[in-house]
Amino acid sequence: MLQRFRNSDHGNVGMVFALSLLPVVGMAGGALDYTRATTTRQKLQAATDMAALGAATANSVSSDAQRIALAQSLFKANDTSGAAVSASVAGDKVTVVADARVKTTLMSIMQVSEIGLSVRSTAARATSGPPACVLALNKTVNGAITFSGSADFMAVGCSVHSNSRSPSGLSISGSGSVTAAGFCSAGGVSTSRTITPEPRLNCRQIDDPFQSLPAPVTTGCTYPNLVQVQPNDQKTLAPGIYCGGLTIKGEAMLQAGVYVIKGALTINSQAAVSGSGVTFYLTGSGAGFSINGGGAVTLTAPTSGVYGGVLVFQDRLANVGATNTLNGGASTKLVGAIYTAAQELSVNGGSGFGQQSQLMPIVADQVKFSGSTTAKADVTGFNMAAPLPQFSSEAMLTD
Repeated sequence: MLQRFRNSDHGNVGMVFALSLLPVVGMAGGALDYTRATTTRQKLQAATDMAALGAATANSVSSDAQRIALAQSLFKANDTSGAAVSASVAGDKVTVVADARVKTTLMSIMQVSEIGLSVRSTAARATSGPPACVLALNKTVNGAITFSGSADFMAVGCSVHSNSRSPSGLSISGSGSVTAAGFCSAGGVSTSRTITPEPRLNCRQIDDPFQSLPAPVTTGCTYPNLVQVQPNDQKTLAPGIYCGGLTIKGEAMLQAGVYVIKGALTINSQAAVSGSGVTFYLTGSGAGFSINGGGAVTLTAPTSGVYGGVLVFQDRLANVGATNTLNGGASTKLVGAIYTAAQELSVNGGSGFGQQSQLMPIVADQVKFSGSTTAKADVTGFNMAAPLPQFSSEAMLTD
């Protein structure tokens, strides 16, 4: 009997089956673990793609270190716990690399305890479009930028951008012609006509380009009372602190420098005013300006320095919500940025206004063009105090 038991092979089938089942289980487990690893890789790839694109297009950062930190932050915001991320910047390119390890289940039977993953995304700016030379900072109001009446407007080599998320953040009506290198609204565009190029909707809101521009010294008074140039007067004015405001009705020549106006700056329609290298800083409870260019008005901003390219700079905290008026004529020539971050700018004028005037950039809470104005914005030929934000910058994934 013992001999017969020793020579029996009836149990071999079970043993062979058990042994052959091991690779089958390993293959099935491998497929399951591989599927999990593939899903994790896809998730990591999507996160690195988004991080690279977001960091490449961000205009809110100014250094490579800030761009790298932003890329890492964007990656981590996508539920990528357990993954290690690194980023690098080379010129306009941002590269994001993520590494992770996926623990296995059934593959561990085959002595494979984890699967290593590494993904990489590189994004570069696809376009760095024309700078915004008319920018409305208000983020909610209807018609933050408005063109109406028979107003003609031309933005030379630059774009028109409304930060308002209103459905009519940019409003174009009337019979005038409006041309620019681009139109962009953080909300919508209200118009009944065809605009070329076609306005872009839902654009990102861009930061105030002059938000870091420092205010000049405003303490003390060079001129404690209202300074007036009467209709028959001829005066030469010097930079300083005008604590009672400045009103020009006659002929005035402005020397180069910064004019701190505590109150209102008023230039009447018959005034003859000239000045090169001039910046007006408007502050105080009555801060604002009214320029009525029926006479000869030629004012040019400095071409360099702290206020390079800035003609009018309104205190961001003074007289918030007021309206400034620019009523030009054929002899009105303004060359320099008009910056009224906390106030509206209303641009009106006769049909000859703007034939000579470059008007340079306009950055205001709101901007309204009306009447029969012919206005022009231009960004050529000046070293601006701050770089103007690029219009609708985009990025694309690259190698």
